[in-house]
Amino acid sequence: MGHSNFSDRQAIFNLISTYEDMLEKNQVRFASHNLYHVLVDYYERECLLDRALEVVGYAIEQVGYETNFFLRKAELLLEKKEPTQALFVLDKVDENSPGLLCTAIFRAESLAMMGMHDQGIALLDSIKYSADSVELSKIYVCEAMIYDSLKEFERMFYVLKAALKEDPTNSEALSRMWYVVEYARKHEESVELHEEIVEEDPYNALAWYNIGASQSYLCNYEAAIEAYEFAFLSKDDFEFAYRECADVCLITRNFQKALSCYQDVLERFEPDADLFLNIGKCYEELGNYLVARDFFQRAVEFDGFCAEAQFHIGRCYANQKEWHKAVSTLQKAIKLEGNNEDYLAAIADAYVGIGNLKKALEYYREAADVAPELPDHWVKLAHFLMKNHRFNEAMEVLDEAEENAWGPELLYCRSACLFEMGNKSEALLTLEEALYEDFDAHTALFRLMPILEKDKEVKAVIAIFQPEE
Repeated sequence: MGHSNFSDRQAIFNLISTYEDMLEKNQVRFASHNLYHVLVDYYERECLLDRALEVVGYAIEQVGYETNFFLRKAELLLEKKEPTQALFVLDKVDENSPGLLCTAIFRAESLAMMGMHDQGIALLDSIKYSADSVELSKIYVCEAMIYDSLKEFERMFYVLKAALKEDPTNSEALSRMWYVVEYARKHEESVELHEEIVEEDPYNALAWYNIGASQSYLCNYEAAIEAYEFAFLSKDDFEFAYRECADVCLITRNFQKALSCYQDVLERFEPDADLFLNIGKCYEELGNYLVARDFFQRAVEFDGFCAEAQFHIGRCYANQKEWHKAVSTLQKAIKLEGNNEDYLAAIADAYVGIGNLKKALEYYREAADVAPELPDHWVKLAHFLMKNHRFNEAMEVLDEAEENAWGPELLYCRSACLFEMGNKSEALLTLEEALYEDFDAHTALFRLMPILEKDKEVKAVIAIFQPEE
């Protein structure tokens, strides 16, 4: 029940100050009943439910019986998980204003909160037949909330779907739909439902947002980006739509477009560490390491425990070959999150840049041990040993890797190591095995040994396994 006519934050703070003064004098009385609603709205938004109830209490003292204040009181008591108290208030409403839809809905919610789910649903069923479409949509939302508390997400999805069929503009149904779709795994059905809604109402921002969420889950990233764009174009203060659109752009490596969305968030809304971190990632991927570092540093200033920001600062220094600074910063990331294999591998790379091979080996080994199921860090460790002509140790590492992980890159690495050792016949046989497992991954061999790209026998073997188009 949004009664607030205040858009100016200062005006609200002035009202709060006036209220506090009245409390001190024990003389709470406003000329306009609407001011009570403004205060209740504010305290409810700030999750200060006791203060909100206090204000409602003063309003009832001044005004006497007014349905809206009693309904607000019941609603706040439900938010506080006090259904028994809420029922007492609802009984008072029924005495003075019988037959209200809100009363029945709050009563059903109270019953469900007390564990009487069947009785709550039965009450809702009993009032469906006399309800118009908008009212019926509200009833379905309450029923969906009961199924939510029971964790019956598929039933919740279909009840919310019914709510939107009755009233496609029901914002509460649309808001609850985005997360139940995730739990119920109804993404294809969600896209179909919400596309029907936007056909009739092209500026329904929440419907577009839900399409974007489902298309993103289905890996239809371009469709997701388009839907999120329609969402924030329809509602220019839709912060989540900007953020989600940017996140999908990051997945598709469209860093310039992601940056544009994140900049919109920065200009329009309150920033946070994640925002600064993601803007930094865009600049890092675009090769602007100086600006990227500035945003990562802002993330650290916002959240001193943001290990990921320290990690990215270290990577930026590494990309600029400022190895000592990279090591120093990556040590901070590892101090905050020591079991992150990517951080450990990154500092190993930085120690290679410095020339401290002993430390590099130590960290490459630790990265592999922290995440033994991932082949990438085993390959890095083996490749490091290969570059330092420790081929037998590299082969031992690959043997160990195959006991813990699987991936074609392990076979390509073994082939490269055998080539380095001069065992060409076995290297080619291993290459054949790797190509059979995953032909498309064969460029991993050339990253490990670029010289092999020109080797005639290697090229011949690759040609044999080349898939037919």
